[in-house]
Amino acid sequence: MHGITVLDLSRDIAGGFCGRLLAVMGADVERREPLGGHPLRGAEPLLADGRSALHDYLAAPEHLADTPAPAVDDTAALVDAAAGFDVVVLSADGDTDTIGRAAAALRAAHPGLVVVVSSPFGLTGPWAGYRGGPLVDWASGGHMSLNGEPDREPIPAGGPWNSTLVGAVAAMGAQAALARARRSGRGDLVDVAAMHTLACMHQWSIVLYAHQGVVKGRYGNRHGEAHHPLALFPTADGWVCIASVTRPQWEGLCIAMDHPELLADDSLYAPAARFDRADELDALINPWTSSLPGAEVVRILQESFCPAAAVRSMDELLASQHLAQRGYWQPLATGPDPERERIPGPPFRVTSHPVEPDRADDAARLASATPLASRGPAELALAGVRVIEFSVAWAGPLAGRTLAELGADVIKIEHPTSRGLSVSPGGAADEAWEWGTLPGPQHRNGTYPNGLPGERWWNQLGYFNKVNRSKRSLCLDVKAPGGREILDELVRRADVVLDNYSPRGVRSLGIDHESLRRLNPRIVSVDLSGFGATGPDAEQVSWGPILDATSGLAHASGYADSGPYKQGLAFADAVGGVHGACAVLAALHERDRTGGSVHVDVSQLETLIGMAGELALVTSASGTPPARHGARSTVFAPQGVYPADGEDRWIAVSVTDDAEWAALVGVIGGSLDRPAWAAGVQARRADHDAIDEAIAGWTSARDPFVAMATMQAAGVRASVVMDNRDLVESEQLSHRGFLVTLEHDDCPPLPFPGFPLRFAEAATDVRATPALGAHNREILAELGYDDAALSVLESTGTVAARPPT
Repeated sequence: MHGITVLDLSRDIAGGFCGRLLAVMGADVERREPLGGHPLRGAEPLLADGRSALHDYLAAPEHLADTPAPAVDDTAALVDAAAGFDVVVLSADGDTDTIGRAAAALRAAHPGLVVVVSSPFGLTGPWAGYRGGPLVDWASGGHMSLNGEPDREPIPAGGPWNSTLVGAVAAMGAQAALARARRSGRGDLVDVAAMHTLACMHQWSIVLYAHQGVVKGRYGNRHGEAHHPLALFPTADGWVCIASVTRPQWEGLCIAMDHPELLADDSLYAPAARFDRADELDALINPWTSSLPGAEVVRILQESFCPAAAVRSMDELLASQHLAQRGYWQPLATGPDPERERIPGPPFRVTSHPVEPDRADDAARLASATPLASRGPAELALAGVRVIEFSVAWAGPLAGRTLAELGADVIKIEHPTSRGLSVSPGGAADEAWEWGTLPGPQHRNGTYPNGLPGERWWNQLGYFNKVNRSKRSLCLDVKAPGGREILDELVRRADVVLDNYSPRGVRSLGIDHESLRRLNPRIVSVDLSGFGATGPDAEQVSWGPILDATSGLAHASGYADSGPYKQGLAFADAVGGVHGACAVLAALHERDRTGGSVHVDVSQLETLIGMAGELALVTSASGTPPARHGARSTVFAPQGVYPADGEDRWIAVSVTDDAEWAALVGVIGGSLDRPAWAAGVQARRADHDAIDEAIAGWTSARDPFVAMATMQAAGVRASVVMDNRDLVESEQLSHRGFLVTLEHDDCPPLPFPGFPLRFAEAATDVRATPALGAHNREILAELGYDDAALSVLESTGTVAARPPT
């Protein structure tokens, strides 16, 4: 992002993280504060001297200007301030009309300018004027409904990490708009709504309701409905995450625990069957893990090829040998004690490789080649870019899908077994199933439309079709006869090779950067691995919950009276996928600037820790990680999650100052109208339990949406704790076009989450996930293969359109 100038006038966490991420990617970011100081200077957690760790972390890489920020309703001053910048970052919080007018004025005065606006609910829609904040973000986007125990109130994770994820998406949107502006000369408005963005960051929650009518619940430290053990377990000295997902991993766990009798139970090979019998299995797992130190549990399981990781606290991460070898931690240069106060470094490492003299002609030819024809509207930001994607699970596919929907031609290389083997998923074909209920365990993991797989079930996998749409599918066994030649020719014609394999897998497949640049001196390669390409932990196998445990986030999350809690979805994958897309966009900019090839090393662990930089800063400064506090705030009061009318219905409420307290008293009435509580936040924090009881007495008698509307109308920050059904049926998200209906030959028309933000001008291109190998013939024809050659490749199993039997 070198050469890009950004003016950060934002007031919220998402805008601040957007500015931070652009700055660490190389942009020159100037930050201006309002005359009264930045609102985040009082944000929790606070350091011992009263500074906000969150504010100082977000602001660290930016340049703080002496000039104060213009008032957003002073159009002339705002337009003058933006002169000469490529990007302006704004934020709205209940004042969307004012911010919308300001954005329009900026774009009218500076046609090439990219204006990014973050807000709780977006610039349009019936909830556009509602106020937000970190707790509201956790509730409105549907993530909080999955966190915590089923018989207790849902809780947010231990920091404002949903809000920082929104900021990462905002930075991705800014990069995409800049890519288009470099080609067209026209800027854009990037409208980033936290609710909309976070609803798009679910794993399979939205698909579960859209395909089967199931309202997804929360399951404490278990990973809901489809897998077990993918959970946290106590050890003799702490906690450990065990992730036994595949058949070999389950076998390894059973052998490690010395329970080989479990292997004789064929039904337990279905991960969802293990979830249904989780109590029975945990009665065997808990005594074993509790009898051993966490490090010993991890060692034994890793040697048995079952992924496991200790739940690490942030002080343990600050002392991590792996992170130290990677040079991850950096001093807070703006703080009073840089040697002590530490913050995360950049979320990925970008390395440019100049073109070797004997490859100069090849590089010049590639640079001057006519871009690929756009496969959609000319307004697509990445029209003409070709990406070769090797990915599994969620983070890599999400990065590739994002690039595809921005206009890149993303060719997903699928092994013939990548969607499973061509055998029945199990269970009777006529198994009874009712809409709104979970299918049987043999069919559950596929999230099939209407509960049961069809004849070509590998093309009907709901979770797969969510994250792999908008791409082309080439079903290719690279190690079969002729496979390597096909891949090499694709690389010669590509701009990007993206993978989320381990470093060992990258080397085995021959897609390491040195191998790729020998074929294409202008190639961009992005490795999106769990722990990074280097360091003592580089080869460890990871799943999202493993990274959640390893990153310090799980240790910081939970009720005030509980141990650590994992998040109800694989938050690490969402974070890694968004950063993977950012990394590709940044690398393409760097390639165009330098002319050579570019390699990016993305550690999903490091991107996840970067979401919680304030936690690292306050821990390094104090020597002790902050205590868990559920949904309450450590700075203001009241804040919490309160029962509403209906089964498992909840509303999140956050009061951040005395004016908002007066507004809440005006809504609820006499039960809150006490002089002591009106005296200030300290009195309210001291009597929080009594205030919670009074608020719950009012909310529990009301529909959560009515309660939210009533509070928001009075200026109180509140949100229904949205579940996946609420998101699918939301009037606000419907207004913003959140859902898109997609179909292909093997699936009926079904709604899926759309693109996570809105552009005023740039187009996005969302298309259904292709059938396995749907583009074999098309892609091979582009490479010069005729029908006869294709037939030979099919006969050898090099390319295929169905899994092997």
